[in-house]
Amino acid sequence: MHKRGFTLIELLVVIAIIAILAAILFPVFAQAREKARQPTCLSNLRQLGTAFAMYRADFDGRNPGPADGGRCPGEWRAPDWPYWMTGFRAYLEGQWVPCFPVLVQASNPDSQVSGIWLLWGHVTKGAIYPYVKNPDIYICPSDRRGREKKLSYSMNAVAGFIPEPVVERPGEFVQLVDEGETLNDGYFWAITWRPGGPELNDCPSIAHANGANFQFYDGHSKWVRATHPRERARLNQCPHTVPKHYFCPKIPFPESGQYAEACAQAP
Repeated sequence: MHKRGFTLIELLVVIAIIAILAAILFPVFAQAREKARQPTCLSNLRQLGTAFAMYRADFDGRNPGPADGGRCPGEWRAPDWPYWMTGFRAYLEGQWVPCFPVLVQASNPDSQVSGIWLLWGHVTKGAIYPYVKNPDIYICPSDRRGREKKLSYSMNAVAGFIPEPVVERPGEFVQLVDEGETLNDGYFWAITWRPGGPELNDCPSIAHANGANFQFYDGHSKWVRATHPRERARLNQCPHTVPKHYFCPKIPFPESGQYAEACAQAP
C-alpha cells in the first residue's frame, strides 16, 4: 500500500504555525515565571524587615547604617544632611551589610574590588545577619547576577541610623529597595540633583511585572507599579520610575536639603 508523506509546503506550514505559537506563548511563560518569583522576593524583603525591627529593639530604636560602598569605611559629613547622617561610622560594624562596593564588573575573577567584596563584604558580616542567618534571603530570584554579587537589595540612604521618632509615616517609608541591575553596594541614593531637577540615580528593579518590590519601615513589603519605564539605555538615570514620596520618612522633610523638595508634600 502506498503511504503519502508530507510535502515540503505542508512541512513549512507546520513549522510556521509552531513558530507563531512559540512567539505568542513564550512571553506569557516569561511573565508567569516572573509572577512566580515576585512572592519569593517579597518574602525575602519581609524577612529582612523583621530583622531590622529586631535590630532596632536591641539598639535603642536606631537602624544600622546604609553601607555606602563609595564612602565607608570613613567619615562623610555634609551640612545639609539630617543630623543622624552627619557622619558615617568609620568602622565596619553597625552597617546593615558591609561597606564595600559590589563592582559592576564583579564577573571578572581577577577584579581586585570584587575580591574584596567576596572576602570582606559578604552579607554574613552585616549587622542584621544574626537576626537572618540565611544569606539566600539577600538575593532576589529575578536578579540575573544575584548569586554572583550575593546581594540584590539596598537601603534607602536616609534610613541609615534613623531614630524611630523621626519616622512619622512608617507604613509608607521605604527602607529596602529591590535594586538588582544597578546595585553596586548596599546603599540606595534615591534623589540626586541634575540640571533637569531631581531624579532617581540608583534604580529600583522593575523585573516583576513592570513594578518594583519594596520593604517599608513598619516591616511589610509591597510591590509598586512603575509610574514611568526605566531608561534602560542609561541605567544610572531612571527619573520617575516610582513616586518619590516613598523615600520620605515624613512630609515635609526639611532636615534634608537634597530630599526636601521631593518630600515637600504628599501626593
